[in-house]
Amino acid sequence: MANDIRRFSWSFTFGALIVAAGVVLLLDQQGLINADRVFNFFWPAVFILGGSVMLMDCRGRGGRGVTGFVFVTIGVILLLDSLGIAHIRFDTFWPFIVIGVGLLMIWRAVGPPSSGAPGRSWWEYLRSGGSDSSGAEFNHVAVFSGFKRRTTSKNFTGGKILAVFGGFQIDLRQADIEGDSAAIEAISFMGGGEIRVPYAWSVAMEGIGFMGGYVDETDQTPPPTGTPRKQLIVKGAAIMGGIVVKN
Repeated sequence: MANDIRRFSWSFTFGALIVAAGVVLLLDQQGLINADRVFNFFWPAVFILGGSVMLMDCRGRGGRGVTGFVFVTIGVILLLDSLGIAHIRFDTFWPFIVIGVGLLMIWRAVGPPSSGAPGRSWWEYLRSGGSDSSGAEFNHVAVFSGFKRRTTSKNFTGGKILAVFGGFQIDLRQADIEGDSAAIEAISFMGGGEIRVPYAWSVAMEGIGFMGGYVDETDQTPPPTGTPRKQLIVKGAAIMGGIVVKN
C-alpha cells in the first residue's frame, strides 16, 4: 500500500486540489464564504503542496529536491503577500527570473555531460534536455519546458511524468516490460505530451481528461493466439491539456 501511495502521489495531489476548488465554489454559492478571498490562497497552496510532494518524493535525486525547494519558496512568498505580511509584485520577481534563465543557459553550455545515471547532481538534472535511459523506471518533471526520453530497459517497471505548462515525449519502443505489466502515472496541467510504445504491447488507459484529452491511439489488432502480450497501464489526468499513447 505504501508503494502505491508513493507511486501515484501526483494524482492524489491534483485530485485534492480540484476537490478543494469545487468545495470552495459550492460554499460560495451558499453564501458561506467568499470564493474570491479564498482563491487568493490557491496558487500559494499549489506551489507549497507541489513542492512538498517533490521534496518527499525526490529519493536522493537532487534535481527534484531543488525544484521542490524552489516551489515551496515561491508558495511561501505568495502566501505572505496574500496575508498582507509582505508586498510582492511581479516586477520584484522579474530580475530573478532573468538571472535564473541566464545561469541555466551557462550551466547547459559549460557543465560536464550528463551521465543519465541515478543519483546525478542537481545541475545535471537541469541540463538534461533529451537522452536515452536503460533504467527500470523514470521520474520526469517539465515546468514551463519540455523533454524527450528514450527508454531501452529490458526490465521496465513504470514511471512518473508531470508536465505543467510544458511538454514531453517518452519513447518506449525499444523497451521490454518486466513481468506481465507496467504502470505510468502521467499528469498534464495546461501542457501535454505523447508516450510511444511497441506494437506488441497492449495499453490500458485509466486516466481522465478534464477540459483536455487522455487518448489511446495505439494499434488494437489482437496478437496471434497463444502469443503473450505485455500491458502498459497509464494513469493520471490531463487538465486543460492532452496526453496521447501511440505506436
